Amino acid sequence: MIILLSFTGILGKLIEANTLAVVFYRTLVAAFALLVILKFRKVNLKLNFKDFSFLSFVGILLGLHWLCFFGSAKVSTVAISMITFSTTSFFTSILEPIFFRKKIVIKELILGMLAVVGVAIMFSFESEYFLGITLGLFSAFFCAIFTIFNSRLTYRFDSQLISFYELSAAFGVCLLVYLSFYTKSDLVMSKQDWLWLMILALVCTVIPHAQMIKIMKKLSVFTVNLSLNLEPVYAVVLAYFIFGESEKMTNQFYLGGVLVLLSVFLHPLINKKQVSETPSLT
Repeated sequence: MIILLSFTGILGKLIEANTLAVVFYRTLVAAFALLVILKFRKVNLKLNFKDFSFLSFVGILLGLHWLCFFGSAKVSTVAISMITFSTTSFFTSILEPIFFRKKIVIKELILGMLAVVGVAIMFSFESEYFLGITLGLFSAFFCAIFTIFNSRLTYRFDSQLISFYELSAAFGVCLLVYLSFYTKSDLVMSKQDWLWLMILALVCTVIPHAQMIKIMKKLSVFTVNLSLNLEPVYAVVLAYFIFGESEKMTNQFYLGGVLVLLSVFLHPLINKKQVSETPSLT
């Protein structure tokens, strides 16, 4: 499961089409595949207006997260997009108390500052990738909000039903962006692109996105999050072997990355009793 998620940034980089095309077709194909599965399972798709609106809102956040995430990988490197994405849990630790009026945990803020220092080091020594780092941080920000609200849905609906409506809403975001700023030629993809896209949509989206919700019902959040923290590590290593020297960064970048990853690994260790956070998906 973690390996599948680790390949998302790599596949996004392999697809030569622009960022909008990647997310546009990823959400369209994945949503259609889930619709077929739900129809085969004879799951009732009807929702009341309130639940439909809430699921759509969460899906919009997912769409914005993916547009920023793949945009970051496109304009910089997979390493940058994955390591900046690692700040998601810390955005969550700050935003969740604001949204749900919970007490801010000082330990989490300290870890958050450690991650901020790491990202600041990356900024200072990798100025040429300023846009990639910025998009990566926005990706983490949107994912954090998505995570917070998605956690409220875990036990209320069928996992594939949740995924279907969220992916459909994410596609709606892409469609709106396309109609507003792009032309038909911007969505053209090569045969090779379609091969990577189908793997991304069916293998690295449909399977993890729906199954992760089921896993959360059997394993503790601590266990799942501790495993998911390895995602950026796997992705960075795999990207280096696939893309070679283009993924190689300065030593200072890796120092900043180590600080970010250190804060991520320490986070679940000091929050074993925290159960309000759902793992994020890329």
